[in-house]
Amino acid sequence: MKDKLLGIGEGIIKEMRGRGADEAIVLPVHRERMMVRFSNNKVTVVQNWSLISADLLAVFGRRRLISRFEDISEGAFRNTIDRIVKEATLVPEAKEMAPLPAGRKFPDRLTKERIDPDGINNSVSLAINAAVREGVERVSGVFTADVVRCGLMGSNGAEGYDERFAYELNVRAFGGEASGQGLSCGTRMKGLRAEEAGGEAGRIVRYSRNHAEWTEGRYNVLFGPIIGANLIERVGNACSAFDVEAGYSCLAGKLGRRVVSENLTMVDDGPWDEGLGSRVFDAEGVPTKRTVLLDKGTLRTYLHNSVTARKFKTEGTGNAGWIEPSPWNLVVGEGILSFEEALRELGSGVYMVSNWYTRFQNYSTGDFSTICRDGTFLVEKGEIKGGLKGVRVSDNLLRMFGSVKAMGRERRWVRWWEVRVPTLLPAMIISDVALTKAQET
Repeated sequence: MKDKLLGIGEGIIKEMRGRGADEAIVLPVHRERMMVRFSNNKVTVVQNWSLISADLLAVFGRRRLISRFEDISEGAFRNTIDRIVKEATLVPEAKEMAPLPAGRKFPDRLTKERIDPDGINNSVSLAINAAVREGVERVSGVFTADVVRCGLMGSNGAEGYDERFAYELNVRAFGGEASGQGLSCGTRMKGLRAEEAGGEAGRIVRYSRNHAEWTEGRYNVLFGPIIGANLIERVGNACSAFDVEAGYSCLAGKLGRRVVSENLTMVDDGPWDEGLGSRVFDAEGVPTKRTVLLDKGTLRTYLHNSVTARKFKTEGTGNAGWIEPSPWNLVVGEGILSFEEALRELGSGVYMVSNWYTRFQNYSTGDFSTICRDGTFLVEKGEIKGGLKGVRVSDNLLRMFGSVKAMGRERRWVRWWEVRVPTLLPAMIISDVALTKAQET
């Protein structure tokens, strides 16, 4: 596959340079996926994909065009090239330009993992059975196994090949009006904890069967890794220099300042072998690296590509994104508390498992709200007393993460449809979180 992908990239580069492009860089990609969906305690859908595409950045003078080839047959290839060349005359000249960074040849990054249908089916069965043992009525969810083989070819001399596996198991369990969620993610099949994910989803349902009353107000909250990842991802995205310049970042103008709690350290680790979103090179052919974003609460840097780096008079960070630099893997430092110790440390408050529909009222200040789902509990004297309905977090991102009081010692990878940047983090206790009612309860 390597030779095929790099051949595609080389062909596109040669054609674009011959048609007048000053610079060009191509990312040809082969995506292979197996997806197993299950509902009502049994597998319902099995699907497989094997797709080749190629993303192109072409520069004509001060005009930059970004295109994707999803059909690489000879006729479609020529038609796409013709369209790109014609459109180049219609694109307005960019006010800010930066040449592609000097390219390099990267050593191949290979994986020995292979999609294992029997192993996937076994994991799904383990998850379902573990949830059922907790007394739930129904179990649903999805297991995906992805291998992404990415090539790199650039007129700047960049050349590379990187292949990665990522597994995601998302389990939801149901009993009466209660629901629970469990996750297991990783880069190796043998590292998945399918049985634990199913058992966790089932236990959340069991804990939710006793309902507790509550009123709107401010509470000390224990955020589990799933909801914590959804919110910390927003902080990671706010580190993008593009978001800062566009007015979508609550971190604008705060470099070198403490913006969150001293208990919070976060890095973006691009090349890490254990990262679900890792790669050895970015879209400009720059090596990815480990970048400290928050150091004991202090904002150390934004994430840059070559264009934003020139605007901010700094160096790139290996996070291109031809338009928007973005994190590869967010990694949050751990604390010392077990889950049971975290509940005791919380004392009285609320424990949250998951959430949907995070929305910002104001991106530039960080005012947001999100709906709690699949497990929200009243905690008294360190013990779960009952499930809560209709809970919505309505707070400010920086104020909230500025009030982190303690961290768990067990970190978990989280990625699912509500968290797209893979995030490794523990549970965390945050004080005085504003909770409102999302519905009549």
